[in-house]
This record gives sequence, C-alpha cells and structure tokens, in this order.
Amino acid sequence: MTLNRDNKDKYKRRDIPHWDLPDARQHITFRLSDSLSQSQLNIFKKQVEDNPPSRRDYYLHREIEEWIDRGIGSCILNIPELARCVIDSLYCFNDIRYHLFQWVVMPNHIHVLIQIFPQNPMCDIVNYWKRYTNMRFNEILLGMKTSNRFPKGYIDNILNTFKGSYWIADFWDVLIRNNNHFRLESKYIAENPVRAKLVEKAEDYPWSSFYKHR
Repeated sequence: MTLNRDNKDKYKRRDIPHWDLPDARQHITFRLSDSLSQSQLNIFKKQVEDNPPSRRDYYLHREIEEWIDRGIGSCILNIPELARCVIDSLYCFNDIRYHLFQWVVMPNHIHVLIQIFPQNPMCDIVNYWKRYTNMRFNEILLGMKTSNRFPKGYIDNILNTFKGSYWIADFWDVLIRNNNHFRLESKYIAENPVRAKLVEKAEDYPWSSFYKHR
C-alpha cells in the first residue's frame, strides 16, 4: 500500500512538522522533558543549518534520537511501574481510536507504530497518552515515597524535577509511505534497545512489543 500525501494534511506545531491523515500509519516518538536541555537543542539546531531547509527537520530529529539513546536525564521509565503505565495507556484505546502495531518504552522516550482511525486526530491520541501517564505517574511515585527500593530523596527529586508534567509539549511523527517503509520503521523500533546497548537482542528487552517471554 502506497499513501498519497496532500499538503493540506501537513502542519507545524511548535516548529515540528506533522502529517495527519485518516487511516494513516504513523511512527510516533515522544520523550521525557528532561531528556534534552534547551541549550543542547539549540546546538543541534545550529548544526543542521547547513542542510537544505526541507531536510533540516529530519537531521535535527536524528541528532535528538542519537542523543537521548545515550540515556540522558532521569530515565524514570526504567522504573517498571512507570513503564507498565505507559504500556497501559497505549492499549487503552487500541482498536477503538487506532490500531497498535509496535511499540517500545525506552528509559527516556517512547516509540509507537499505529494506524489512526478516521475522526481521531493524531494530536488528540498523543495528548491522551500524556495526560493519562502524567496523572498516573504522580500517583505511582507518591505511593513509592516510603519504599526502601530507592535511595533517600530519589522519589522527591523526581517529583520536584517534573512537577507533574513529564513529557515535552510536542511529539515527532513519521508518516508511513508504503509497506517497505513500514517494515523499516518496525525494525527501527525493535532495535532501539540494541542501539542503546540495553540488550544484545531486541527480543530480550522487556518493555517492547518484540519481547519474547521465556
């Protein structure tokens, strides 16, 4: 299947380009708000200025991906309860507002591959994931404050860092053009934990749709 695109379906939100078409398959990425500082983002924006304007967004996103795969920031999605919370949010409206194909919860960001059903704007879908997890993260972390699992002050530091808003304001999306592109993006998602040196094989990473239960 090859998707025809029309510029009327393209828009920018906070300087990030988005494609939003009914029944489109999308690779969506969103990250924790402390995974990249504004000063480092400005450095990346400066670095990509030598590229043609039409390619700057692509190269900027690539720089950001390589940076956050280094495990920058608090990486609170290493906490199993928070990773499970993200997965719960992804499945909440699966086959109602969208069909969920693949996903991976990395320590500081998320990759999701979905097909969006008509009358369900992509922005609304992502905003739901963020709202749900923002609320639940606070509840989960507050319940952990007396736990002996973490060093003293660790949970308080997380709560003070994020102040109830855990994600960047926007997200990145890649519109799937055809079936070959779909396979390439699926492979990219599967191998993200391998590239980040978290596991040797994609099927060994537990917070992924590619995980193989033993």
